[in-house]
Amino acid sequence: MKPPFAVESHFKQKFEQDMPDDQWLAIVGARRWVVLSHDAKFHKESAELCAVVQHKIGCFYLWGAQMPTWHKIAHLTAIYPKISKIANSEKRPYIYRANQQNRLFLVRHWDGRKEPKRHVGASGAVPASGP
Repeated sequence: MKPPFAVESHFKQKFEQDMPDDQWLAIVGARRWVVLSHDAKFHKESAELCAVVQHKIGCFYLWGAQMPTWHKIAHLTAIYPKISKIANSEKRPYIYRANQQNRLFLVRHWDGRKEPKRHVGASGAVPASGP
């Protein structure tokens, strides 16, 4: 089975394991890739946050960092349509967080929004509040 998008990883791209995040984020931004990560820190650390903004990164923090691989794949498969919709329609930079119920919540956006934009959850209902 082939996913409906190109999958790139730091191994395939020969990014060194110890390469600073702001360096590989610059490459990702130049290629207009979207970041999917279990490492929910880019909005907290200044070099990474500057790289997200400067290179107009679209970033999604995925749920399940400590879960078995199969659960991670199931989560990504379930939430992919929502990620794709945002990635193809919203102006970058932005950072969203996915929760266990396959809902996306805005962590940070640089378009002047004051209130987080909520997206349709797994049930089809728009969440009334954050997680």
